[in-house]
Amino acid sequence: MNDAEHRLQVSFVRYFRYQYPKAVIYAIPNGGARNVIVASKLKAEGVLSGVPDLHVPVARGGYHSLYIELKNGKKGRLSENQKAMIATLEGLGHKCIVGRTFDELKEEVDKYMAE
Repeated sequence: MNDAEHRLQVSFVRYFRYQYPKAVIYAIPNGGARNVIVASKLKAEGVLSGVPDLHVPVARGGYHSLYIELKNGKKGRLSENQKAMIATLEGLGHKCIVGRTFDELKEEVDKYMAE
Protein backbone atom coordinates (compact mmCIF):
# COMPACT_ATOMS: atom_id res chain seq x y z
CA MET A 1 0.00 0.00 0.00
CA ASN A 2 1.45 3.34 -0.95
CA ASP A 3 1.44 6.36 1.36
CA ALA A 4 -1.60 8.03 -0.27
CA GLU A 5 -3.67 4.86 0.14
CA HIS A 6 -2.43 4.54 3.73
CA ARG A 7 -3.58 8.09 4.55
CA LEU A 8 -6.94 7.48 2.86
CA GLN A 9 -7.47 4.27 4.81
CA VAL A 10 -6.52 5.84 8.15
CA SER A 11 -8.83 8.81 7.66
CA PHE A 12 -11.70 6.66 6.43
CA VAL A 13 -11.44 4.16 9.30
CA ARG A 14 -11.40 7.07 11.74
CA TYR A 15 -14.54 8.52 10.10
CA PHE A 16 -16.34 5.15 10.06
CA ARG A 17 -15.65 4.41 13.72
CA TYR A 18 -16.90 7.87 14.70
CA GLN A 19 -19.99 7.72 12.46
CA TYR A 20 -20.91 4.09 13.26
CA PRO A 21 -19.59 3.39 16.76
CA LYS A 22 -21.59 0.17 17.17
CA ALA A 23 -20.42 -1.32 13.87
CA VAL A 24 -17.10 -3.04 13.25
CA ILE A 25 -14.58 -2.21 10.56
CA TYR A 26 -11.20 -3.87 10.35
CA ALA A 27 -8.20 -3.99 8.04
CA ILE A 28 -7.03 -7.05 6.17
CA PRO A 29 -3.28 -6.49 5.82
CA ASN A 30 -2.57 -8.55 2.72
CA GLY A 31 -0.31 -6.07 0.94
CA GLY A 32 3.15 -4.80 1.58
CA ALA A 33 6.65 -6.03 1.00
CA ARG A 34 7.65 -9.01 3.11
CA ASN A 35 10.59 -11.33 3.17
CA VAL A 36 10.16 -14.88 1.85
CA ILE A 37 9.89 -16.47 5.31
CA VAL A 38 7.18 -14.10 6.54
CA ALA A 39 5.29 -14.37 3.23
CA SER A 40 5.37 -18.18 3.45
CA LYS A 41 4.10 -18.15 7.03
CA LEU A 42 1.27 -15.74 6.19
CA LYS A 43 0.24 -17.80 3.16
CA ALA A 44 0.18 -20.95 5.33
CA GLU A 45 -1.98 -19.06 7.85
CA GLY A 46 -4.53 -18.28 5.15
CA VAL A 47 -3.58 -14.94 3.64
CA LEU A 48 -5.07 -14.68 0.14
CA SER A 49 -3.92 -12.42 -2.63
CA GLY A 50 -6.55 -9.98 -3.82
CA VAL A 51 -8.66 -9.75 -0.66
CA PRO A 52 -9.89 -6.15 -0.21
CA ASP A 53 -8.31 -3.81 2.34
CA LEU A 54 -11.23 -3.37 4.76
CA HIS A 55 -14.17 -5.45 5.94
CA VAL A 56 -17.40 -4.29 7.56
CA PRO A 57 -19.18 -7.41 8.90
CA VAL A 58 -22.63 -5.79 8.85
CA ALA A 59 -25.47 -7.25 6.76
CA ARG A 60 -27.46 -4.66 4.81
CA GLY A 61 -29.63 -4.54 1.70
CA GLY A 62 -29.52 -8.29 1.11
CA TYR A 63 -25.73 -8.50 1.42
CA HIS A 64 -23.86 -10.48 4.09
CA SER A 65 -21.20 -7.80 4.59
CA LEU A 66 -19.19 -5.04 2.93
CA TYR A 67 -15.64 -5.26 1.59
CA ILE A 68 -13.74 -2.11 0.66
CA GLU A 69 -10.73 -1.88 -1.63
CA LEU A 70 -8.83 1.42 -1.54
CA LYS A 71 -6.99 2.82 -4.54
CA ASN A 72 -4.92 5.94 -5.01
CA GLY A 73 -7.20 8.19 -7.05
CA LYS A 74 -7.14 7.59 -10.79
CA LYS A 75 -3.65 6.10 -10.63
CA GLY A 76 -4.57 3.02 -8.61
CA ARG A 77 -5.62 -0.02 -10.62
CA LEU A 78 -7.09 -3.32 -9.50
CA SER A 79 -4.82 -6.30 -10.02
CA GLU A 80 -6.19 -9.39 -11.73
CA ASN A 81 -6.19 -11.16 -8.34
CA GLN A 82 -8.22 -8.31 -6.84
CA LYS A 83 -10.73 -8.41 -9.70
CA ALA A 84 -11.12 -12.17 -9.30
CA MET A 85 -11.47 -11.97 -5.50
CA ILE A 86 -14.08 -9.20 -5.73
CA ALA A 87 -16.07 -11.30 -8.22
CA THR A 88 -15.83 -14.30 -5.86
CA LEU A 89 -16.94 -12.30 -2.81
CA GLU A 90 -19.84 -10.75 -4.73
CA GLY A 91 -20.85 -14.23 -5.90
CA LEU A 92 -20.95 -15.28 -2.25
CA GLY A 93 -23.35 -12.46 -1.36
CA HIS A 94 -21.03 -9.70 -0.18
CA LYS A 95 -21.05 -6.10 -1.37
CA CYS A 96 -17.66 -4.90 -2.64
CA ILE A 97 -16.72 -1.33 -3.41
CA VAL A 98 -13.56 0.28 -4.72
CA GLY A 99 -12.93 3.70 -3.25
CA ARG A 100 -10.53 6.20 -4.77
CA THR A 101 -11.30 9.28 -2.66
CA PHE A 102 -12.55 9.93 0.85
CA ASP A 103 -15.78 11.49 -0.45
CA GLU A 104 -16.43 8.53 -2.74
CA LEU A 105 -15.89 6.09 0.12
CA LYS A 106 -18.07 8.09 2.47
CA GLU A 107 -20.92 8.25 -0.03
CA GLU A 108 -20.83 4.55 -0.88
CA VAL A 109 -20.47 3.33 2.70
CA ASP A 110 -23.09 5.70 4.10
CA LYS A 111 -25.48 4.44 1.40
CA TYR A 112 -24.71 0.82 2.35
CA MET A 113 -25.13 1.45 6.08
CA ALA A 114 -28.48 3.21 5.53
CA GLU A 115 -30.01 0.21 3.72
